[in-house]
Amino acid sequence: MSAFAVASPAFARIGARDAPRPRPRETAVPPRRARVGKPPKASARAEPSSSASAPRPLRMIVLRHSDSCTEDASLKDHDRPLTTWGRSAAAALCERVVDAGWADPDLVLCSASTRSRETLAAMQAVHAPLRDATTVFMGSLYAVAAMDGVTADHLKETIVEWAEKAESEKTEGGARAVRCVLCVGHNKGWEEAASDFTGERVSLQVANAALIECASDDDGSLTWAKAFDGSSSGWTLRGVQTHGLPDPGAWEAGPGDGGEGGPSDDGSGDEAWGEGAPFPA
Repeated sequence: MSAFAVASPAFARIGARDAPRPRPRETAVPPRRARVGKPPKASARAEPSSSASAPRPLRMIVLRHSDSCTEDASLKDHDRPLTTWGRSAAAALCERVVDAGWADPDLVLCSASTRSRETLAAMQAVHAPLRDATTVFMGSLYAVAAMDGVTADHLKETIVEWAEKAESEKTEGGARAVRCVLCVGHNKGWEEAASDFTGERVSLQVANAALIECASDDDGSLTWAKAFDGSSSGWTLRGVQTHGLPDPGAWEAGPGDGGEGGPSDDGSGDEAWGEGAPFPA
């Protein structure tokens, strides 16, 4: 796995459910090839639209991070870790994505927020092949998710850019083809982007993933740039995978990112938003 880190912007929020845990170090996880967990099996709606001999479609997994702590008011919103339930929900979601046959992305674009990183880590613990993908942690995916109507365009540009970079990487097996991209991030932008791509109303609770597919050309020449500029037949929603766990009834609030918070500077050098600005969930 190739890992890249991109500085994150500053936001703050108050709230909590669990006691916070230390923010993980930004270190690359060594590649592992062994599969952990259940072998993949077909899912009725997530099954590819083309036959096994046809060119592979392009796929996006638009995944909202799992449930995070809101108990320590001193924590910046960007730094809130997952709750115990949130880690379990992320692992359960991963099992369902594996069962649907969508758990082997070639590229992972992940918000640099702690809750997004920990969601990805919990999934990697269940399904080791996730560690083989080129992985990029990006502050911009945290920032744009709170803005109206900009996330889809930002994801398009970012996927095209990093797919080209990943495909140019020199690996032992030669150049890699990027046909599946996992995007881990926040609402409201994630719901807006998934809905914009597919033309359907997509709702994503915490630890939910929209499975989106674009059929390839007959000769397999479809690129991400062509898929996004309208040169293809368009994107199809193949399903929304959920964690399937019961809500943590012992908590006063169910899983999610409710609450309000003010802006703060996390030392990244990025411009903090003004008082009352929205924040990603």
